[in-house]
Amino acid sequence: MSKLVQLIILGLMLVVPLTIDRPQKVETVRHPEKVVEAPVVYEFVVLDYDKEVVIKAEVVEIDVVELDLLAHLIYAEAGSDWCSDKMQQYTGSVVLNRKAHESYPNTMREVIYQDGQYSCTWNGMMDYEYNERALECARFLLENGSVLPSNVVYQAQFLQGDGLYEQVQNMYFCYKGEK
Repeated sequence: MSKLVQLIILGLMLVVPLTIDRPQKVETVRHPEKVVEAPVVYEFVVLDYDKEVVIKAEVVEIDVVELDLLAHLIYAEAGSDWCSDKMQQYTGSVVLNRKAHESYPNTMREVIYQDGQYSCTWNGMMDYEYNERALECARFLLENGSVLPSNVVYQAQFLQGDGLYEQVQNMYFCYKGEK
């Protein structure tokens, strides 16, 4: 079990005592080049003053290394107080879209550290500790996926690619290919 799942379960244990059964099953979703585990349904039996209540919860397991990388990137690229939540979500979504796009590497680390892509990887900003806001944004994106169309793979303070999807504050989010 990942650390995140353990933390979620630990958080529940602080509220009420409970016994936890193992997941009933893990479904595997096959994508063209990778295998991804679908959300796991955990069944919790909560003992509440002589009553048993069964709670089923869908838990998406998150790779903590990817969570850390994405939170660092979001904070480095759009972590200033003046940057909106939307800008942070779009910034993280571009990374997820690139990871899934055939023109880019297929790991988060390779996408982020690809030569010439993110200035925060060479100017030291990736080394700063991210804040809770960036972490929550990264967690949301890893649990729910990109909030942008899949071909929005450009983010910069200038137009690029094949068209503008949306400008958020001083940042342009642009398409690669057809809109």
